Amino acid sequence: MSLATIQSIEERLGTLEAANAQLRMECRRWRHSGLVALAGVSLLAMGAAAAKAWPTIEANAFVLRDAEGHARGTFAIRPDGTPGLTLFDRQGQTRLSLDLAPNHAPGVNLYGQEGALRAAIAIRPDGTPGIGLFDRLRRPRLALDLGMDDAAGVNVYGEGGVLRAALAVRADGSPGLGLFDRQGKVVQSLDLWPDAKPAQPQPGLP
Repeated sequence: MSLATIQSIEERLGTLEAANAQLRMECRRWRHSGLVALAGVSLLAMGAAAAKAWPTIEANAFVLRDAEGHARGTFAIRPDGTPGLTLFDRQGQTRLSLDLAPNHAPGVNLYGQEGALRAAIAIRPDGTPGIGLFDRLRRPRLALDLGMDDAAGVNVYGEGGVLRAALAVRADGSPGLGLFDRQGKVVQSLDLWPDAKPAQPQPGLP
């Protein structure tokens, strides 16, 4: 998962979190107005000829509440027109969300107790998958990627979100390892080429 991909996920999550916040406000409004059970729900009329068919429920939003009346989950069409499933803890913090981005790319997002994003799984617009792990400040710390050519990669980031180590297996099957300084510049690399002859470690340029 490249830095550009990490940034793309963060931008997407910013939009998602804003949409989830608006949904939580809608949940409170529905509760206070007593319209939760009627929030956009319409039961299709069933004719005698279709008596054996299961009824269909159509809605723009469904809200799941616990015994105390707290919203614990929503399944809704968000203000930007994208569908999503969001689960909340007792404090109203988002803990899990499944969504489709405006470009129809799917994603699964996991949040910590403070409501900060800690892990994300996404299919990017080019169809390649990626997994990102984030610290408490939402900075990337670990990323796993599979490229268009099926090359696999693992990136490890430092406290400032700067790339410090990268391990990859290229499309030709050859592995490579890179180590980076605090500015993200390569200082050491090691490669094993397809002919199985190890290359000498290469120091980074000054």
